[in-house]
Amino acid sequence: MSCFDPAPLWTMPDDDTATTGVDSLQDILVLRPSDGVVIVQQDGQRQTCMPREAIILDPGRATTFIMNDVSRVDCLLLPSNGHTGLRHIAHDNGGLIALGHYAAAVMRGLLPMNSAALTGLAIDYMNGLVATMIDEADAPARRAAWRQDRPTISLLSLKADIEASLSQPTLSLERLATTHGVTARYFQKLFEAEGRTFSDYLLERRLERAFHMLRDGNRGDRAVSTIAFEVGFGDLSYFNRTFKKRFGATPREIRARFEAMLLDTAPEPDTLA
Repeated sequence: MSCFDPAPLWTMPDDDTATTGVDSLQDILVLRPSDGVVIVQQDGQRQTCMPREAIILDPGRATTFIMNDVSRVDCLLLPSNGHTGLRHIAHDNGGLIALGHYAAAVMRGLLPMNSAALTGLAIDYMNGLVATMIDEADAPARRAAWRQDRPTISLLSLKADIEASLSQPTLSLERLATTHGVTARYFQKLFEAEGRTFSDYLLERRLERAFHMLRDGNRGDRAVSTIAFEVGFGDLSYFNRTFKKRFGATPREIRARFEAMLLDTAPEPDTLA
């Protein structure tokens, strides 16, 4: 969740803890300010959190938050993965960057969460990213050397990051590689093992997302150009050309076919009555 215009002073837990679903024995809280400075005090420890950095803590322990010029705080409550205590996470932490993109995609409804199985996978993935954040924060030098010598980023994790960033026109293999601390060539090899390239996969995912958006009745009032830009295309003619090559019809034709199908399957007035 995101909290806008937070109060200058917070304390946790409070009288509402029982109704928020927080279990001091099972949960951890990740907190990240979008701007300003947050000072967190817990168990005699004190941490200062700057914009785009994060703090990980046990929400069941007495905690004080001091907000200085903070307009928004992003919070993530997850089942504990065994890590406890107050921890500071730097803004360039690879796990934090990946978590930010993935959580943003979930909150914006860009990833399907319409079943318990999918929700469970999302929780497990984000919990894994939190564990990675802590691991990197505890031993940054060892983690950096380990990533260089033996990168183990899976293709599934890479695809999840791509899915969360499809709307960004500047998304590139080099940018993702820098985020994860590996070479672009390493990621390219992951795709080559599937018999494709990163560019082919990125184009395919953008086109497929555009296809589903064009067939979404809730987006019927959005122009084709708007949808193209929302999935990361910067050139409308290129979008139309590649879309027709992929689906055998233009975006407008796909939308028209879907609307016609809805009309054909609509019940007759007598049936409705």
